[in-house]
Amino acid sequence: MLLGHDVTVLDNFFTGSKTTVSHWVGHPNFEMVRHDVIEPFMIECDQIYHLACPASPPHYQFNAVKTIKTSFMGTLNMLGLAKRTKARFLITSTSEVYGDPEVHPQSED
Repeated sequence: MLLGHDVTVLDNFFTGSKTTVSHWVGHPNFEMVRHDVIEPFMIECDQIYHLACPASPPHYQFNAVKTIKTSFMGTLNMLGLAKRTKARFLITSTSEVYGDPEVHPQSED
């Protein structure tokens, strides 16, 4: 954003909070959209950073179906958006793959 890029953030706030991006609210290049990636989203874009995955044990134990839907349908929808717009696509993993989710920060050793 500081280099002039427009950034649109999608979040359903199942695991997150608006406070994590509150410092960007009001920036002319920032838009926050309450949206669940299990539903398709139509926007024109050239890059997608897919970070949605409620993978921590308390979240998937609370709602395992939502976790699976977010991981599968969310990724499918974001890949579809990338294909339609010819956007570059980056998908991230969860830190849970590194080991004990109670240890922060996770070591990459």
